[in-house]
Amino acid sequence: MTIRDVAKQAGVSIATVSRVLNGSDKVSPDAKQAVDRAMASLNYQKPAIKRRKPTKLFAVIVRNMTNPFFAQLVDVLEEEAYKHGRSILLFNSRNNLQLEKTFMSECVNHKVDGVFLIPRSLKPQHLADLDALPFPVVLLTATSNQTASIGTNHRHGGELVAKYFVEQGYHRIGFIGASDKLSDRFIGFRRELERLGRELPEQRVLAPYTSQSLQAFISREIAQQDTQLEAVFCSDDICASHLYNAMKAMEIARRKQVEVVGFDDTFIAQSLGFSSVRQPMKQIALLGFDKMIAALQDGELEQSPTLLEPTLVVRHAPAITALERAPEILRSE
Repeated sequence: MTIRDVAKQAGVSIATVSRVLNGSDKVSPDAKQAVDRAMASLNYQKPAIKRRKPTKLFAVIVRNMTNPFFAQLVDVLEEEAYKHGRSILLFNSRNNLQLEKTFMSECVNHKVDGVFLIPRSLKPQHLADLDALPFPVVLLTATSNQTASIGTNHRHGGELVAKYFVEQGYHRIGFIGASDKLSDRFIGFRRELERLGRELPEQRVLAPYTSQSLQAFISREIAQQDTQLEAVFCSDDICASHLYNAMKAMEIARRKQVEVVGFDDTFIAQSLGFSSVRQPMKQIALLGFDKMIAALQDGELEQSPTLLEPTLVVRHAPAITALERAPEILRSE
């Protein structure tokens, strides 16, 4: 008898049978009872746990490697892995859920010891299969009560920006987002503005955006003297840089009078000189690595989320003026 036979007899998925065998509490009582009855009926014997030889290899599945925040996160993970005598296998899902699943299968084929996942989705149905994998999976930058995860309180980050804008006396406030209006950053920002008595009309919200819609937004909400926005919160530093460069290309001389705040506080914000919400990126990476090592040592992954708090970094001039760099150009002699 195999686990497949038990699943067929119980009328459940193979993943559900696996969770029951592994003692997971994420199985309904009815499903557990059905699996127990099927195992008894088929006289199924749980196989002895086989300790597989560690490969000293971790995988990192990143949602978008073009985002400098994720590049910095991977850099910290790679450095920490090196300190522990391990290597990193890197995958870029390009915000594609199917590609993320494909890469997870590749991790199984490569027999990695564990996976750090920057997920495309936090929907329960997308996270349900993680327990059945032969290695621990730790989510980074996003949290879920369903699995081990470490992330940032994005709603609080949005609240920090709203409070800052109100403290500065701004009334004409806008938002530009890379995703839709369901993002925690936008929800926290909008709710805090409402609580503080500031309006955020729909025409001052652009989420998501394209190059054309961004130009139209600037022409309507920033270029006009009588309706010019005083401050704009952007969902990330890339978005903020798009706004900054678009205003520059449209030769809007008043762009410096519009306060722009981004999110992530990457080198983009630091070099262009705008404020940004800083995520505790290094702490996220190090705590995630600690949780992964503990799981490999104890044989069990702590299934709990860890939510870290962001900070708002206010600047009005570039923080990076000159960098000391070693030569990186390949030379023939």
